[in-house]
Amino acid sequence: MKIRIGTRKSKLALVQTDLVRRRIQAAFPEAEIEIVEMSTKGDEILDKSLTSFGGKGVFTRELEEALLKEEVDLAVHSAKDMPMEFPEGLYIGAVLERADVHDVLVTTTGVKARELAPGSIVGTSSLRRELQIKELNPTVRIRMLRGNVQTRIRKLKEGQYDAILLAAAGLERLGLDKEEGIRLEYLDTDSFLPAAGQGILAVEAKKGRFTEVLKSIHCEEAALELEAERSFLAAIGGSCNAPAAGLCVPAAQFLKMKVLYAPEGTTELRKAEAVVDLTEAGSQEEKLSKARMLGENLAGEVKRGKVWLLGAGPGDMGLLTQKALWCIRHADVLVYDNLASGAILNEAREDAELIYAGKRADKHHLRQWETNALLVEKALEGKNVARVKGGDPFIFGRGGEEAQELLKAGVEFEIIPGVSSSYAAPAYAGIPVTHRDFASSFHVITGHESADKTGLALDYATLAKEEGTLVFLMGLKNLPHIAEELITHGKDPKTPAAVVQAGTTARQQVVTGVLESIAETAKTAGIQTPAITVVGDVVTLQRQLSWLGGKPLFGKRVLLTGTKPMCEKQREVLAADGAEAIPFSLIYTKKLSTPATEQAFAEIKNYSWVVLTSSNGVQFFLDELKERRMDIRSLAGLKFAVIGAGTKAALEAAGIYADFVPGRYSSRDLAAEWIPGLTAADKVLLLRAEEASSELTETLEAAGVPYTDTALYHTARDGRKAEELNRILPEMDYITFASASAVKAFAAMAENPGDMTAKAVCIGPVTEKAAVQAGIPVYASAVVYTAEGIRDVLRKDNLKGKAN
Repeated sequence: MKIRIGTRKSKLALVQTDLVRRRIQAAFPEAEIEIVEMSTKGDEILDKSLTSFGGKGVFTRELEEALLKEEVDLAVHSAKDMPMEFPEGLYIGAVLERADVHDVLVTTTGVKARELAPGSIVGTSSLRRELQIKELNPTVRIRMLRGNVQTRIRKLKEGQYDAILLAAAGLERLGLDKEEGIRLEYLDTDSFLPAAGQGILAVEAKKGRFTEVLKSIHCEEAALELEAERSFLAAIGGSCNAPAAGLCVPAAQFLKMKVLYAPEGTTELRKAEAVVDLTEAGSQEEKLSKARMLGENLAGEVKRGKVWLLGAGPGDMGLLTQKALWCIRHADVLVYDNLASGAILNEAREDAELIYAGKRADKHHLRQWETNALLVEKALEGKNVARVKGGDPFIFGRGGEEAQELLKAGVEFEIIPGVSSSYAAPAYAGIPVTHRDFASSFHVITGHESADKTGLALDYATLAKEEGTLVFLMGLKNLPHIAEELITHGKDPKTPAAVVQAGTTARQQVVTGVLESIAETAKTAGIQTPAITVVGDVVTLQRQLSWLGGKPLFGKRVLLTGTKPMCEKQREVLAADGAEAIPFSLIYTKKLSTPATEQAFAEIKNYSWVVLTSSNGVQFFLDELKERRMDIRSLAGLKFAVIGAGTKAALEAAGIYADFVPGRYSSRDLAAEWIPGLTAADKVLLLRAEEASSELTETLEAAGVPYTDTALYHTARDGRKAEELNRILPEMDYITFASASAVKAFAAMAENPGDMTAKAVCIGPVTEKAAVQAGIPVYASAVVYTAEGIRDVLRKDNLKGKAN
């Protein structure tokens, strides 16, 4: 019998392979065993971290290809270096007894890890080791360390590092644990967990081949350990790139396991441990099943996501706190209610899940218990959840109940307070809830109680006697009952009172009066929910201190549908005029990496002109330059033609000044004004969206000007927002479209685009044409194709409305 064993060429790999060879030879003395040395990508690239060019697979890929081709029969690996998935047809056929599992701090001085001086340089290429050594000694510095064990020790002795981190098993197999000139500290596994599979040699094979040979060298105990540890990695979605560790140790009829995991993008070390009883597991398969379950359960412990119960404020996006905004931008899932501004969804990641859980009047979208269960479910899936509530989560927001359910489920949560409408809405209405001359306290009360509630019903006798301001939230429907109860229990019927509708938003309306008639006053004025009621002498200051309004577009709600950069530009311009501009991007841009893009940038110096048609295109263009480490000075011979002031400004921000900008901002105008000045000697590179119109290319062709049209990015629809779009659209006064792509996205998501009450305003004729074709009634289009042009249309419409 001839057996060919594939291995890497490093001395450690050869020593480990020889261990396997000797075990096989002992069981099959007659076998002819050949060691086939191979070079892997991981052995060849030593100046980069493993995560930058493929992870663990870089040490196994070439060996696995040889196994599949049957150029070798077996391949020997350190189990910790093996990726989680095998090519079809391959598997771990055997594992050997585990060697020493510890990680070792290697120094020339014998200094311990915790005693390393501040600023000491520690060498490792493992993020797992880096995070753990920093936990032991936060003041050390980490420097990447690659190469074989001997090379790493040489670099330490040369003084390039103060300490390095290695696996004890590798040192001992090479006989370097007694190397002269170095000192070892074996790091306790209680404080420094090894990599999953560390110390175990795995033999990979093609299924169905050499099964008897593999069985003869297989260690069942090590197999249990490895099964638990690799199951843990698989369950967290781990690979060699994951900062994770796991150690399973058999003890009598039990398996004990400790794990560690750092969620992506963080340095937070999550740890867990558990024990499983093997007493009732008869066969090895049953034991492996329990080991697998142990690893998976511990993965669930450390992978749990976090829930941020956050207040989004009363409606004005400017009142959203910085911490709440950070949470929204970093969440995997947003669970939001209808009191939060729709603009909040625009801050979510493009891959975040958006779930509406709000309620309107008596119509609940999700029942409270369903919302509680949803938060727990998503967190247990390992997702970070932003539970977005209007106002503050702990002021009649059911946040306390949700926190209790999370606590019960063992889910970590954090409370992010928000600006409460209880004082913000009165403030925007010109009513201070406290004032030295009128009230030294204010009391926030739910107005949502039904008239027949018993037990915890409001104590109106006490409320009627309070000297401070009374603020009732969610009480419009019950306002007649509230007023009646206060008066019955002694409150002066002539006490000043006010109702504020949709405070801090464009829908804000304020009515004032006295307690005995405020309900009727609000009804006559058409006040609608959400609304709060203020009762107290401070209301007399409302007329004097009313400050909101006065700008040309005050009171108008405008839905913005373009990409985030375009929405933000429009928001700034419209908000300056007093409008409540709600960025609600229905489209977003995704960078494209194609062979055509690669070729265009490789040959960019051969062109005379580069054309950029949007600020998005500019950003992707600059990103490509950075990725290729191309200095903008190398573009000195190029000229740039751009469409639009925003595109021009984005380019200038990078120190590149456009050579041509058409008088009107469209492809048609660029073609008409710029192309006649070109000749056949010019060579044009168009860098734009995949969906761009053909006007430029057709005109260039007709003029005989050589060109390359390269799709730099793609415009995609954000279908996650369809439900919220249809919910908030009836509340809008205007909706703006800045591109044909946004028009098409809206037409695909809106339930009845032809029947909407909001006035559609387009940025120019190309967008207007797309809207008409989509069946969207266009109210007006901008004369100047910019955010300012859209603003001017709205200004004119509002002047006309006032004149009428």
